[in-house]
Amino acid sequence: MQELEPAQIQKIKALCREGYRLYDEDDFKEALRLFYKAWTALPKPQTEHEQAGWVLTAIGDCYFKTEQWEQGRESLSSALHCPSMQGNPFIHLRLGQCLLELGNKEKACEHLEQAYLNGGSKLFQNETPKYLVAAMQGPEA
Repeated sequence: MQELEPAQIQKIKALCREGYRLYDEDDFKEALRLFYKAWTALPKPQTEHEQAGWVLTAIGDCYFKTEQWEQGRESLSSALHCPSMQGNPFIHLRLGQCLLELGNKEKACEHLEQAYLNGGSKLFQNETPKYLVAAMQGPEA
């Protein structure tokens, strides 16, 4: 894992903070633009930085909210390969949701179950019930 300079970290955090403000206002297009600016602020290769995991998760979350399932799947799958992100329940939740919407029930259930095991039922409380059902019943349901 590469270490970033404090100024680089602050720039990425500021872009993400503003992106999440827009996200909370349901302005996903502008939030996504800022999250991509944060992504490009990371030195290459980006996925060697812990901050890349945060940024890719935010990007994937925006894509999920705008029903761009394939782009969400790509971003969230990449986030899992960043330092300290493996097993993150929120990433597994959103990735599982995107996969379920794409019709890949087996993989979706694996990720949703992982989200449930690491994050509990509280993680699912504001989500459509079908995602918790998939997490609990598995791909055969």
